[in-house]
Amino acid sequence: MRIIGGKFKSRKIQFPKTKLTRPMTDRSKETLFNILGSLVDGKHVLDLYAGSGSLGLEALSRGASDATFVDRADWAVRVIHKNLKELGIENMAKVIMGDVGRTITQLEKKGQKFSLIFVDPPFLKGLVKKTLIRLDQSDILAPFAQIVVGHARQEALPETFSTFNVTRTKKIGQACLSFLFRIESKHGETKSYISGEF
Repeated sequence: MRIIGGKFKSRKIQFPKTKLTRPMTDRSKETLFNILGSLVDGKHVLDLYAGSGSLGLEALSRGASDATFVDRADWAVRVIHKNLKELGIENMAKVIMGDVGRTITQLEKKGQKFSLIFVDPPFLKGLVKKTLIRLDQSDILAPFAQIVVGHARQEALPETFSTFNVTRTKKIGQACLSFLFRIESKHGETKSYISGEF
């Protein structure tokens, strides 16, 4: 596995050799970052269900200010630390081993804000809806933050959100990438999302 673009382009990164992880394909990752474009630059990144840290590392390579990686597996955390060390960017990152929901609560208590969040959990485990509903209720998202979700085609997102809209959904094989944009709801009203394919 390699980093696709930015200052670390073509650098190899380690990935856990286990069937418990489902790495995002290079094609999906390239599509994701082509869509984001310059929106990565200067962002505070949160990489949930990080695995090897591939998405957060790609964002750092492309100009993100810093990244926080979250995964509950000790082997994933070890690989992320190793990748950060080999790239020489340990000072730009924080790695948290723990449950995503509990970690979001901890980050809230610390008053941390993120402007780009990756959500790429194991497919068909109910984690996509659960995580997005939790983020919709959270104040860790900076105003106008972007959320990028990797999910199976048959895995639907929540029908409504209070604080963000789905702006794009891109099908890639049996997977989808959905892009959400943080908005501020008025008087607690719920906004329906708008999904487009291209």
